[in-house]
Amino acid sequence: MASDARRGQLYREAVVVRSLTALVALPLMAVVCALVASDGYAPLAVLMGLQGALIALSYTWFAVGLGDPWSIALYDAVPRVVAAIAVAGAIGFLGAPVELYPLSGIAVTLVGTTLYTSRVLGRFPAAWPSRRSIPGLFRHTAPVAVNEGALGLYSSVPVPLVTAVDPADAAGYASGDKMVKLGQFLPITLANALQYWTAEVFGEARARRLRRALGLHVAMGLLGWVALGSLGSFVSLVLFGEQAAAPLGIVIVLGFAFACYSARTSMIRHFLFPANAASTVMVATLVASAVGLPIMIALTFAVGPLGTAVGYAVTEAISTAWMIRRTKRSYTSLVSEPARADATAPGPVDPDGRIAP
Repeated sequence: MASDARRGQLYREAVVVRSLTALVALPLMAVVCALVASDGYAPLAVLMGLQGALIALSYTWFAVGLGDPWSIALYDAVPRVVAAIAVAGAIGFLGAPVELYPLSGIAVTLVGTTLYTSRVLGRFPAAWPSRRSIPGLFRHTAPVAVNEGALGLYSSVPVPLVTAVDPADAAGYASGDKMVKLGQFLPITLANALQYWTAEVFGEARARRLRRALGLHVAMGLLGWVALGSLGSFVSLVLFGEQAAAPLGIVIVLGFAFACYSARTSMIRHFLFPANAASTVMVATLVASAVGLPIMIALTFAVGPLGTAVGYAVTEAISTAWMIRRTKRSYTSLVSEPARADATAPGPVDPDGRIAP
């Protein structure tokens, strides 16, 4: 089928672009992590950075587009949970080095993605992109690359900023930041689960599903805000100890930032990317970064860690608000698309917004 060939081509293009990007980005990230790490923690910092960065190589976007959640469970979710439990036991009861935790996450990502990729390449035969076409692929994905870079910048600045300006209170902020970052996997997972569901129907049925998807993300964001604001300080006390407990004001503000992030995730995954509006996402992130980062820095010096949290929340709020109008337009265009006779869903949506027919 032509659609299978297009899907195979799309996946191969993604593999090439991501692999070449990783060859440049990962060494630079490792150097940065080593430079900002505390004395004696450079190896752990580098491994933790690699663990998080390598998730960008994951195949899950393609599996979601195919409506294949079992592959996500088989190659990623279940191994990741099993590895985390086993490593936690090894560290807690056997005294294994803590570096084992990021190493296990790296192994799960690399092994799972390799196995799934081998399966996809056999299932969807297609030609690999030529050398001459690679620059064009990078130009096509530039909006998303710029967006991810800016997003990574403003989300990674707060902890080093607080550490440099107010080291005595940095641990408390870092605890709150860590809980928010871990919580962000929830809206991402929900968005992945609903991506195919929102795209497999047309007309009024799609309109209903899009509204429900966005509503679920808004509800998750509000629940996360309430949970973080009411329980965040206590949970951080239990997990990280009294010296690193997150102050109440910080977790409340970071909870608002989480609510914005959750809503924006649905806007991007279910509305903007399917409507080929990746440039809107890029502009929103750049504008939010340009406004929010100076506010974050100024408030950190003026108020301390609470000011950092406020600046971060302002950045998230600006990015989310900027997308609202374009999301409404995308909603109108998506629900007016005619049903296709050859398929029930448009297929995988690459992170740059391209859709396999």
